[in-house]
Amino acid sequence: MQETWQGTLKHQLVTQYVQKSQGWVDMNISTSGLLNLTIVSDIFLALPIPQRKEGVLNVLHQLPVTVSPGFLSLYTPQEAESLNLSQPQAINGDSVYTWQDLALQAANPQNQSQLTQREPRVPRTVTFYSFKGGVGRTTALTHVAWILALRGRKIVAVDLDLEAPGLSTAFNLNPHPKYGIVDYFYERSYSPDGIEPTISVTQIFGEVRIPNATGRLFVVPAGSLDLDYISKVDDLRATTVTDSGENLWSIFSREIQEQLKPDILLIDSRTGINQWGALSLLQAADEVIVFLFPNEQNRQGISLLLQSLQSFRDLSINFVFTPVPDTTEVGMAKVKGIWKFLYEAIRNGVSEDDETIEGSSKESASDLDDSFAEVDPLVVPYLPTIALADSYPVPALLDYYTRIANLIDEETDELQRKTILTRPNSRWSIIESLQFPEVNAADPQQDLSLLFQRTTDFEKFLDDTNCLIRGRKGTGKTALYWLLLKHKTVAQQLAHGRLDNTTCLSGHGRFHKSRPSRDEFQVIHKDLQENNGTWEAFWRAYLLFRVIKENQFNFPKGNKGKKFDNVKRIINNLSGERWQYEHTQSLLQLVSDSNLLLIVKDALDIFDEQVQTKSQKIWILYDDLDEDFPEKNEVRQQALIGLLQLIQACDARRITSIRFKIFLREDIWNRLSFDNKSHFNGRDLLLQWNRVDFLRLALRQTTQSKEFKDLVDRFSPVESIDQASEEAVDRALELLWGSRRRSGTKAKYVTRWVYERLTDSSNTTFPRSLSILLRGAKEQELTYQGQSSKQIPTDRLLRGTSLEIGLKKASEERCQAVREEYPDLSQFFDSLKGMQALLSKEELQTIWQESAQNVSAAFDEFSDLLSEIGIAEWREKEQRYKFADIYVYGFEMSRRGTV
Repeated sequence: MQETWQGTLKHQLVTQYVQKSQGWVDMNISTSGLLNLTIVSDIFLALPIPQRKEGVLNVLHQLPVTVSPGFLSLYTPQEAESLNLSQPQAINGDSVYTWQDLALQAANPQNQSQLTQREPRVPRTVTFYSFKGGVGRTTALTHVAWILALRGRKIVAVDLDLEAPGLSTAFNLNPHPKYGIVDYFYERSYSPDGIEPTISVTQIFGEVRIPNATGRLFVVPAGSLDLDYISKVDDLRATTVTDSGENLWSIFSREIQEQLKPDILLIDSRTGINQWGALSLLQAADEVIVFLFPNEQNRQGISLLLQSLQSFRDLSINFVFTPVPDTTEVGMAKVKGIWKFLYEAIRNGVSEDDETIEGSSKESASDLDDSFAEVDPLVVPYLPTIALADSYPVPALLDYYTRIANLIDEETDELQRKTILTRPNSRWSIIESLQFPEVNAADPQQDLSLLFQRTTDFEKFLDDTNCLIRGRKGTGKTALYWLLLKHKTVAQQLAHGRLDNTTCLSGHGRFHKSRPSRDEFQVIHKDLQENNGTWEAFWRAYLLFRVIKENQFNFPKGNKGKKFDNVKRIINNLSGERWQYEHTQSLLQLVSDSNLLLIVKDALDIFDEQVQTKSQKIWILYDDLDEDFPEKNEVRQQALIGLLQLIQACDARRITSIRFKIFLREDIWNRLSFDNKSHFNGRDLLLQWNRVDFLRLALRQTTQSKEFKDLVDRFSPVESIDQASEEAVDRALELLWGSRRRSGTKAKYVTRWVYERLTDSSNTTFPRSLSILLRGAKEQELTYQGQSSKQIPTDRLLRGTSLEIGLKKASEERCQAVREEYPDLSQFFDSLKGMQALLSKEELQTIWQESAQNVSAAFDEFSDLLSEIGIAEWREKEQRYKFADIYVYGFEMSRRGTV
């Protein structure tokens, strides 16, 4: 905490007179600025009073400020004991009831044991205060209470402007309750011992009926204005403590909570500096909304208030300028000038050295400057309709008070969130319930309607003309393949009707257990080479085999069908259950025989006509093309070129009802070279997860937990994850991982941090890495059970350190995956351990020479490969290669020097 001159002086006196002897120091500055000192020390033994005073005054003269001494009481321990003097206790906020208490506390920060930190209180109490009257404070309260009730809040509005009450009149409360809060307080202040009050809390409030409101609004009036009321107000003391040890406000707050369980209490406070204003601010308020007219009188009065309240650091204070007669640029310049002055007064009460934990709301001075620049002051203009109204609220003018209501709503939600997130039973129960399941579309038991995330690319994927679906391994190509084949109902729902007349078949992939393996494809490749066959012809025959076995094609009958007899016989003799030697040989026969080869082409033409006649489409899907085709002897390259040439041939033959979807790894596509490759320009789709898609996936995974979904529905509801804006998803995910990684407005947003850390150098983001990160973070967070409540984040379930542990686990998995994907680079990956994540060209070149020159003969070719597969990229500004964060931890590199 920032040191004050009072604190410095007390430390010096304790050091000089007490530290090495018996005794104590009590130091108090009066509100007029006089310094009163009591020092008990055995150093005073044998010293006469004048010498004692001379020594203390010498200490005072060394201060950087001028201090006026008041009473100097200097005793030995024996003298103090004979006078029954004892060391006073440190001040705490619970003992501050009056303006005098507050002023003395503000003048004596050295006597505070610690800054007052109130526990969150339910219901949250918001005091509407003004230093001067006539600024529309009560009017604002009536409109804000009405708005909050319309939004579903249960509101209790309390009139504590006891010397000039008017809240019940403003609301036109009818019927008016028999008693008011003055009667309630009076009985509890003056009832004889042992006599229970006759006026209960149920008798002092009435309800305002609001059409179409989902919440409720109750009003506690001051009382009935008569001579008895005047007498009671004059007798009442806001500082009264009853025989039970409770003050008047704590009794009322407890009993109204028990009776109504409101969400928010709104207090209409007395203006200026008086006992009921002190009760409204110092005893009751969790939040204060200060109303002021933009002039010098109000500025000075509120400045004094802020100076007094500086020790109440946890008291939220906001300002509303009203009624502002001039809202032009000139008039608003005056408002903003006063607002900035008040803002700086709050800032000066914030120590830049205050320590915070993740999730705390305390801001540094620079943070407040940033916030001031980003937010406009709350302003209510002069409204003649308000001035002339007989009762409130005026429905047509509610919009002018919406921002004030929003402020209270946000603070109330924050309190309720904090209560849930810091209550041990609820917090750990919610965290335990989080699962973060990955999509496994190959599992027919998995409910893909809940787990599959429809990305912004999905509409493009549904386009018939897009036949080549490219992407890095792990970006969701296989999930799309399985979605269309095993989860047809879910796929149709996601497609919003665009797949209603489409049948999806697997041309090749794991959907069929009966398919050629790597060994068969090597045999096929060798046979095609030896007999001048083509891969295009093989894929065509393989396709015909698939559609026949799926009962999608009927050979023509009669004379037209005779030419197909041999083809029909060959395919019908093959089993659809298991791929065997006969399958391979039969397809090669269809390819090597020139007559059969042409007949297969005709068969596919007829198949297209049959599908077209039914107004249908057939999608043929190809997956696992990287794993089932070996690179050796160009098997993979020639096979894939042949498949792509089949598509070109089908387009040339005007086959329009048979459409293709080939799922292919991006780096394999980039290395393919064949004639007319440009045929696929504009007919391909690169799968990449943009940030909003990625965040929607995170929210979809977390809301598989019913407990977390209930939390989101309560505080940040999202109607449709697929349609939700990035801002809405961000708000919902703040419950999971907070807004910023650390306190302060300059810290990085968590959503941005997660997305960037899981994105490689080719801008590819991996859904599986997200699941692993979140599971790892959950496991780490659960290790903090049993910690002090002060160490628990108040605004999130997963703290930043837990996310970093999760990131390491995600990085380790991703590095293992890339090792399996590129086994030839194994030695290079091993050599990265301990290296910087930012490498100069010379440093990377040395590593390449020692570990990867056998993979790429030229360094430029090698660096292009690293960029292509997302490991590292050249940064022109730094003149260095930057390794992606998703790989840094797993390869045990150092992030020193990176951002």
